[in-house]
Amino acid sequence: MKKDVNASGIALGLTFLIVSVVCLLLVLIAPGFALSLFGSFMHGIDITKIAITPGFDGRTILGFIVVFISGYLIGAVFASIYNKFVK
Repeated sequence: MKKDVNASGIALGLTFLIVSVVCLLLVLIAPGFALSLFGSFMHGIDITKIAITPGFDGRTILGFIVVFISGYLIGAVFASIYNKFVK
């Protein structure tokens, strides 16, 4: 069964967007916990040294747009490649 390229792109774009919003909320609500949690993903990099105080501004909106578009493109490419191999 082939995958719908557009639907796959939208699904992954929205998934990335949701993860980004949850990340922002976690950093706003519990910054210490968030930095500790996300630091565990970075394998030895102390992200507390480079962390900034987040806000909800134009930079945040741009980040949401970039995350959605990136997710869309990754999902569309994945579905296109998948469709090449499915019979």
